[in-house]
Amino acid sequence: MKFFKLSIFISFIIFSFACNEINNPLKDWQEGTCGDKNSPVPIRKILVEDYTGHRCPNCPDAARILDGIHNDYCDHIIPIAVHVSFFAEPHDPDFPEDFRTKTGNELNDFYGVSNQGLPGGLINRKEFNGNLVLGKDNWRSAVDAIYNITPDVNIIIESTYNADAKSITANIRAEFLNAVTESLNLGLYLTEDSIIAPQQDGSEYVKKYLHKHMLRRGINGPFGEKILNSAEKNEVFEKTFTFAADPGWNIAHCELVAFISKHSTNEILQAESEPINNSN
Repeated sequence: MKFFKLSIFISFIIFSFACNEINNPLKDWQEGTCGDKNSPVPIRKILVEDYTGHRCPNCPDAARILDGIHNDYCDHIIPIAVHVSFFAEPHDPDFPEDFRTKTGNELNDFYGVSNQGLPGGLINRKEFNGNLVLGKDNWRSAVDAIYNITPDVNIIIESTYNADAKSITANIRAEFLNAVTESLNLGLYLTEDSIIAPQQDGSEYVKKYLHKHMLRRGINGPFGEKILNSAEKNEVFEKTFTFAADPGWNIAHCELVAFISKHSTNEILQAESEPINNSN
């Protein structure tokens, strides 16, 4: 009888462990990256654009879904919250801020995200099952479909913040791991994290809501700029940007997001993010 009870106990432990592995198949790989241990290095980085607004009651649910995806896929995911449409309009006294941007508005107009209803998202600006704009419940499956595809390019971001001039300098280095036979764009965004401001969350008005990875500016437009007609394997492209920092940004919470995309379709081949170096 003791042996029988012990066997049941051991079986329960094994079963529980197996269930945990199934529920989190991307955990316990390389520290800070997550993902499948068989994935190539450098890893595929996926830009997830969450179109949202502080007056959108269903948008916090989408943000929580994105947080869960980011937690499971770790460095594979580069999230951006893009505030758009009338849901992002300021409305005194409860919603005094305006988090919309020129770049975000242009992206929303181009893709028609808010016309389909917020929240909505883009995953690498790539079609999944014939759709570019995806509802929040389809984001994870779209990420899962592409996260372990070998990337064609690796991106390295180096930056400095000049506190006296209130300017940011960013050097973007694209290292091509495979040949690419079509024209390419390079885009650069700035995002800010940990912004405390009101948000409608369902039926609840949250005065001190934590807004994450918010798009603050597109440095060279919504789709970046054309840089190459094609690229050879092992080719390297570099470009340096210098631009003024907005006095309303908290530089300590700002990141640069760079991406390489297809010029013809805007599909993103690889992305990267890096906190702004604020040590000087």
